[in-house]
Amino acid sequence: MISQKDLNATRAGVPRKVVEEAKYFVAHGHEVYTVAERIDPVPFESAGAKTIKTFRWPISGLYRRKFYNSRFQSLVRKIKPDLIIGHGDIFEQDIAYIHNCVHLAYEKLNGKKIPKDHEVAIIHEKILTEQKFKRLICNSNMMKKDLCHRFSIPEDKAEVIYPEYNPEKFNLVNSKANRAQMRQNLGLKDEVVIGLITSGNFKKRNVSLLLKALTLLEDKTNLKVIIAGKDKPDAYEEFIRDNNLSNIVTFHPSINEVEKYYHAIDIFVLPALIEEFGRSVLEAMACGKPVIVSSTVGSSEILEGESKEYVLHDLTSQELTQKISSLLKSRDLRESIGSLNIETASNYTSEKQNEKFEKMLTHLGYDF
Repeated sequence: MISQKDLNATRAGVPRKVVEEAKYFVAHGHEVYTVAERIDPVPFESAGAKTIKTFRWPISGLYRRKFYNSRFQSLVRKIKPDLIIGHGDIFEQDIAYIHNCVHLAYEKLNGKKIPKDHEVAIIHEKILTEQKFKRLICNSNMMKKDLCHRFSIPEDKAEVIYPEYNPEKFNLVNSKANRAQMRQNLGLKDEVVIGLITSGNFKKRNVSLLLKALTLLEDKTNLKVIIAGKDKPDAYEEFIRDNNLSNIVTFHPSINEVEKYYHAIDIFVLPALIEEFGRSVLEAMACGKPVIVSSTVGSSEILEGESKEYVLHDLTSQELTQKISSLLKSRDLRESIGSLNIETASNYTSEKQNEKFEKMLTHLGYDF
């Protein structure tokens, strides 16, 4: 049984992860149940999994989360699964995924400790303090270090398995055609295009730093910037207008075929204040793009060779401007780093990450 409270928005990273898990276990001949309050059954049933939608308590808040856990545990007693995988909000499981460092993220974004009545923090504290799991899977070493220290989790009870990408979706096949079509759709011509492509939450992904860095660029005559994700751009409109960036920066919605955004751009940027991994970074790498990411983005840990020089350590607009300028000046440099990133990304395909997952389960005594 695989639990994730919301499996409806399958554009997001965690629901896509659950789809991959379902495919993996079905391919190994197992019966798979995916359980959620809200669920789009199509991708999961297409993968061969059964879907169970629990009753959703009508009022949001901590009680709704606890109610979901009670419904899930009732299903566990009824179905008696051999393996329980939880992606948050359940208190007992064999394999626990915590996809967000809620406490660390709050501290990074707000400069103070998280309130004691924060509902997600309460759930995380219960899961991570009671530790009713055989293994905690962390999205990065940054995440493992924070959670193990903060909740006194033994290091051998936590394991880093980086999120994977789907090589059938994120690759260079049809990249030229997709690039031409998408750039036409976006009104782009021959400009060098920077992209910040994310699921949403522009504050966390530090859109403001990118905009400040753009104001420091000496030459913006052949530059366009697209920012895509599920969030409102209202907070940035005044800054864009006051700094003459209106003809350069455009905002766009999330789309299912997100790879088309990656094909359309030339440089991928994610200067996030905190990102537990950042699957979009890995996907952009697989599409052959150089990436500029902050050191507080978990996926910065997988960069190799010259690509590591594009990790932001200070998170200043001057540092980001310098790294953007370096890539803007040389198409050859962009292409060479993009080729390196393709090679690096190939080590984190769904197949290879599933092999690591299977090795861990075998070590825990599960028979495949």
